[in-house]
Amino acid sequence: MGKLMQMEKQCNDTNYGMENPQCEIYQKYSLETEEGRAFYEQIEDEALLQILKEKAEEFGRSPSQKEIFWVWRDYIKERFQKWPYALQAAGLSKAAGKGGKPLAKVRKEQEEYQMLLSEVRNKAKDLCRIPHPQEMPELSNQIAKYASNWGQVILEAGIDEEFFQKYAVYKVEDLEEADRQELAVVQEIARQLHRAPFKQELPEKTKKRLIEKFGSYRNALYQIGMEPSKQRHSFSGIELGKEMKEDVKHHQRDFRHCYYKVLNRDSQTEKDLETLYKIWKETGKMPDRKKVEPELRKRLQQSCGSWANALYQLYDRVEK
Repeated sequence: MGKLMQMEKQCNDTNYGMENPQCEIYQKYSLETEEGRAFYEQIEDEALLQILKEKAEEFGRSPSQKEIFWVWRDYIKERFQKWPYALQAAGLSKAAGKGGKPLAKVRKEQEEYQMLLSEVRNKAKDLCRIPHPQEMPELSNQIAKYASNWGQVILEAGIDEEFFQKYAVYKVEDLEEADRQELAVVQEIARQLHRAPFKQELPEKTKKRLIEKFGSYRNALYQIGMEPSKQRHSFSGIELGKEMKEDVKHHQRDFRHCYYKVLNRDSQTEKDLETLYKIWKETGKMPDRKKVEPELRKRLQQSCGSWANALYQLYDRVEK
């Protein structure tokens, strides 16, 4: 990269050599040449993003395409598809050029957004579940400047299963006989459903005692080696900055729209999942339900609740 940067500094024109096949820069670095393509393939994403960051520091704002030397410009567009995507990946404003947002303002907004995400994470720790925007109305209005929907907020806050394993669950040692009996109730319901039950599927007495004892239903499940079902698209349909209806449900109750571990799987289900896993290993892609044998697909949709959840079972095999 060093030699190309030196050559760039000697040029006053960001397009110098771009359309001249006889030019050394074109021959060695253009994506249209074999040598240039090979050079491009060796460059990591962060190196290309660093070029954008340095130019942003120089200009005090996001650089436009025409302000970047054509070789880097082509590489960045090839790698990130669109210029705004590259700017976003570099932590810059997508509004580029002289009319773009000043870098100082971008950094101030980024700092504010991270503080708001931190509040969302703290709320999730307290609740031991994903909070609903209705539970944080003031913050939801503030964060609407930075995210279009609550699902994006949850994703960028890093609130996932790993987060809850770190902050929301722990082993409780001093179990009484009554505690064990209530956990046995959960295990029996799980055996019948072939999945961890929703909190609402438990007897009220059992639910109340478990939450009092373990602090949250998630932690109660943790004691018996289970995890709660996960929404397939957590709150992605909840737009921010708009008035919300009072009857909005906080969490999806339909197991067909969730990911969950299928418990007590029969031999046929294990065999069918093994078939899917082999397809995945051989092709390097998740099996397309339209391309597998129809009867196998029907069986898995029946035993796993949905095709998406059947594919979710494959991740267990990768982890093992």
